[in-house]
Amino acid sequence: MINLKLSSEASVSKNILLLDLRPFNFITERIKTSINIGTPSSLLLRRCSTADKVLENIVSVCDSDRDILKDWANYENIVLYDNNSGSLMDECPIVNLCKKFHSSNIKAKIGFLKGGFMTFSEKYADLCEKTIKNGALPSSAKNTRNKLGPFTCPTPIIEFAGVNPFFSNIRQNLELSCGITETIPVRVPDNADLSKLPGFLRDVLGESGEMKLAENFQEIERAEQRRLQSLMLLHGNQSTPDCPFSISAGIEKGSKNRYNNIWPYDHARVKINECNEGDCDYVNASFVQAAGCNKRYIATQGPLPATCTDFWKVVWEQNSRVIVMLTKEQEAGRILCHRYWTEHMAPCNFGSLELTFISETSPISNSSGSIDSIVIRKFSLAHKNHPEIPAREITQLHFLGWPDFGIPDSPCHILNLIESANGAQHDASMQCESSQEIGPMIVHCSAGCGRTGAFCTIDSVLTVLNAGNLDTNKDVIQATISQFREQRLSMVQTLRQFVFCYEAILFKVVGAI
Repeated sequence: MINLKLSSEASVSKNILLLDLRPFNFITERIKTSINIGTPSSLLLRRCSTADKVLENIVSVCDSDRDILKDWANYENIVLYDNNSGSLMDECPIVNLCKKFHSSNIKAKIGFLKGGFMTFSEKYADLCEKTIKNGALPSSAKNTRNKLGPFTCPTPIIEFAGVNPFFSNIRQNLELSCGITETIPVRVPDNADLSKLPGFLRDVLGESGEMKLAENFQEIERAEQRRLQSLMLLHGNQSTPDCPFSISAGIEKGSKNRYNNIWPYDHARVKINECNEGDCDYVNASFVQAAGCNKRYIATQGPLPATCTDFWKVVWEQNSRVIVMLTKEQEAGRILCHRYWTEHMAPCNFGSLELTFISETSPISNSSGSIDSIVIRKFSLAHKNHPEIPAREITQLHFLGWPDFGIPDSPCHILNLIESANGAQHDASMQCESSQEIGPMIVHCSAGCGRTGAFCTIDSVLTVLNAGNLDTNKDVIQATISQFREQRLSMVQTLRQFVFCYEAILFKVVGAI
């Protein structure tokens, strides 16, 4: 490494390319003329990835900075810095990126700032700036966003949110700024006997019930907001130990995410075992399970065209047999989930997996005209590299009655779906061809958090209530959602979905189904 000296008397030379490797701190303070590159560590570790390849994959820079990066090889000096590294470990991002530059046989001197930004800013404050740095998102990001449509988990699109898009994509930063803006009452079935309700359900049916629900939901939202803000600040400090709620894999693999504000926590994310050369183990999916409940789910986003193979790998590797789909493929002209299955009798290949369509039921509207039906599809899934393993029957339950941003017409509809899904899971377990237990039910909507979270919450709470081993004065619904939020972002994402969970449990308890 070299020792490049910058003084307050000298301006930052145009012959020095300053690269800031801090993922989150850059937006508020930085060295003047520096460019932020949130470089995926997995890309740096690949021997086949050249410096050009690494810089081409930086998505968090504006177009003007991207032009500068294209000309990186013509700079006389390249200086990298993080937050406060005094010494560097062999496999840290700075060292790995320096190796990429060195292997390119360029004439530039390559170095790093000892002590990082913290030390530099103390000595040369006039060479730093602390204002919010505005800049349009790169055009490639804009184009991708337009193709995918609006966010199912709504984060407002801020064109000038800063070079680093992640911190501003914390959904609650805007949504909680106005406090409680609405309250929603719990629907009660006609002629229901409410005398034997659990205490936590009686509490939300009283005069202050609506406000209590709104306050409880805000409590969940603020806890997640604090969690995300804290972990992003921790990620910005390279010397800080791993955060228990890290989302680094989801940020690094942004192209595999349907939305740019829903990332799986590293500690709960599902990993793909069978990876070809150049592939990674990342998929936007999380294991979720409530305390005291024996049911485990895989909550995931609706697959993208580029992640359909990953989706079926998860189905196979986790030995899952039941898929619950809670979204339409398209709604109001927007793609919410790409079709990841085939409806032709000829087998369809997803990498080394072969999917064969077996059958499909037709959706039927009920007498009131509202759609509460379930399309049930059957598939056969086989592994071409393991012909000794029999093909597995996969059941997909596609529920059409849950609109994006909305709720089903009646809690009875989701209760019917849960009963059907559990029945399919039980049948698959009874028919399992091996002694190995079948894997978790896979549940997805569009982003894999709002409707998905509500489904998993209602099913889990009913399971715990049926077991009869809990204090019914404790709000088990709020507790379950809080636990799910520590395993996947935005599970039960809106107040309306939150209240709907109470309605579904209430309808089931009083026997309205």
